Amino acid sequence: MTSIQRQVMLAITGAFRTTSTAALHVISGMIPSTLICEMEVAIYHLRHQHSHVSFLGEEITAANLEFYHNSWTHPSARRRVQWDADHPIHSLAIYTDGSKLEGKVGAAFHVIEANTTVDFQYRLEDFNSVFQAELSALCQAIKWKNLNRPHQQCDIFTDSMSALKALQKHQPRNNLIEDIQAMLDSSVSLHWVKAHIGIEGNESADKAAKEATTRNNVDLHLGLPIRSLKTNLKRRVLDHWQKTWEDRENSKGRFTYAIYPRVSTSRCTDNSHITQALTNHGRFPSYFRRLNIKECTCRCGEDTSDDALHYIYHCPLVTHLRNRISPSHSLPQIISDIRMAQELGRISNFVNSHQDDILQLDD
Repeated sequence: MTSIQRQVMLAITGAFRTTSTAALHVISGMIPSTLICEMEVAIYHLRHQHSHVSFLGEEITAANLEFYHNSWTHPSARRRVQWDADHPIHSLAIYTDGSKLEGKVGAAFHVIEANTTVDFQYRLEDFNSVFQAELSALCQAIKWKNLNRPHQQCDIFTDSMSALKALQKHQPRNNLIEDIQAMLDSSVSLHWVKAHIGIEGNESADKAAKEATTRNNVDLHLGLPIRSLKTNLKRRVLDHWQKTWEDRENSKGRFTYAIYPRVSTSRCTDNSHITQALTNHGRFPSYFRRLNIKECTCRCGEDTSDDALHYIYHCPLVTHLRNRISPSHSLPQIISDIRMAQELGRISNFVNSHQDDILQLDD
């Protein structure tokens, strides 16, 4: 698997085959395949409720994971959920909202009936998502309505478009969504309302949901969503990758490490000339000497190292190409600036294509 991924990274970056795999991962932004495989295996075992799951040397449990239990509801018994963006005025209106604030999750609904208002607040587990909070607010609002105003026409408002669309799914494979679908009847009308535009009921629900995050005890116990599990595991994968990259005992890719000390999946260097400068694996005299390909130096004779940095900053043979780059610019600064990065690519390309003018073979 690693060798296959290495071939892909070489093709993407245009790096020399002598470039270390560790450096290739960093300049291509590709997480090591071994870590991805270990993460996927852990997710599979957790989803299938294995009792002991090892991930990156640690035991993790599926105890808090959200599992779907098939309700075996006949398709004909499923109610088609409809909603709109209207804002009708009836005697009973309920606004719902969910919130995540400083790592804590809350849900709430705000009831408006005649000239009275009342808030109901619930705190969820810290690992729950805002989506779960939005659905929980809807669920608790409908429960309250069915218990206290079973025959009264009610309008329920939410600013969560994702929750409303989820309720329209014929087979949502989510027990909370199925519970809401089962509780809905013709006396309840669902409406979407745009958030933070000054609608009093929605603003009150938003405030109540935020306040719910500060409650002392958890009121609603929902499982950790699979999506959140994947996010958590990926964060741990990135942390492990970072620690491996920082390992000082690893002598591979140290030139690249000085440029990119932090790993990231958002970068990808696909210019072969820039890649050679970032890895110090290019047609530089120092590279040829290091790999015993041939004994040579730069014709300028000004630097015994004759590596990528020599051509980027100092070599007089490429002065005509060095218009923006100066020794005061670090390589990370050069790479982050589009024009300087392009200039770096031109310098590297010139060194590649003018070897006879650049290299001085040793006798």
